[in-house]
Amino acid sequence: MVETRINPNAGTTETTTPETITTSMILEDLENGIDRTGIKTKYNLEAWEIKQMFDHPVLKGKKAKRVKKLSFTFVDDTVHTSPDVLPGQIDIEDAIQEEESNTSMKDAMIDELNGRIEMDVQDQSQEMTEDESKVDDWVNETNY
Repeated sequence: MVETRINPNAGTTETTTPETITTSMILEDLENGIDRTGIKTKYNLEAWEIKQMFDHPVLKGKKAKRVKKLSFTFVDDTVHTSPDVLPGQIDIEDAIQEEESNTSMKDAMIDELNGRIEMDVQDQSQEMTEDESKVDDWVNETNY
């Protein structure tokens, strides 16, 4: 809650100035496009108070941001599942599921390749056994 003090120079009109004004309040006003004159009016301050506030190192040289107003109402009509998710982003659960799917596909491919290699080894072993048998037959024929 902001406590206020009554400006004694205001006469019969009751205007109030906050008891405490922080640099972050002033920075926020500047970000929202309120210039020094607007701040002076908003907080009911004197010109010398504004000057002294802007002598503070955090506020020194700071100016109001120029806020441009659109001449039309701009509405985002894209469908978002969550306001925190932007188009093109995926959440962590989807990424994990996709990675698990890729891992199972990789495992299946590795199993397939291992099976083919094992079959090739068996074929080569069988061919070698047949070749050895042929060599044995040839040796036996030449010895007689």
